[in-house]
Amino acid sequence: MIRLDVGMPGVMWGVWLGCLVPVIALVNLLFGALGWMFLTSSEVPGVGLVFLVPMLLIDVLVVGTLAVQYRAAYWLDGRVLVRRLMFGRRTYDLAAAHVGAETARPVWTNWRGGVLPRLVVQVPGTAPARVWLRDPSRGGALLPPGQLAALARAIDPDLRHPVAVRLWELASDPLRGAV
Repeated sequence: MIRLDVGMPGVMWGVWLGCLVPVIALVNLLFGALGWMFLTSSEVPGVGLVFLVPMLLIDVLVVGTLAVQYRAAYWLDGRVLVRRLMFGRRTYDLAAAHVGAETARPVWTNWRGGVLPRLVVQVPGTAPARVWLRDPSRGGALLPPGQLAALARAIDPDLRHPVAVRLWELASDPLRGAV
């Protein structure tokens, strides 16, 4: 099974889960205690909401960001594309799927360099899988040549499908003869 280099890198997961989440938990504990103290006070109960509401909004933002990044992981198992979901996995048989490509502007990342290409895999009855070929989480870096070649062979082993041909060309010459 080949893990495609899309989504947040492992180092960033370490930073988020090892540093940021514990700091946010500590801030939640402190602000929650202050908010609770003011809420139970008979003098100024409204001040407690000033502490609790922003804390809850930040928690929702962090959890939402982590959920989006967690679901952005893909693997290639032979001719099957596997996507990680919150609870389980969804598989897309590339032999039976409609495979195309599109360009899109990343929304939930810090990428501001314009549109990036992504692979669109549609199996009837399921939501389409959209795999970035240039990952905005990694500064717009193209997938490594080995992963592009494996993806091309998974789509069509004979390389007759136009998307498979283009992926194979990218894998063979990612710089398009610039060097």
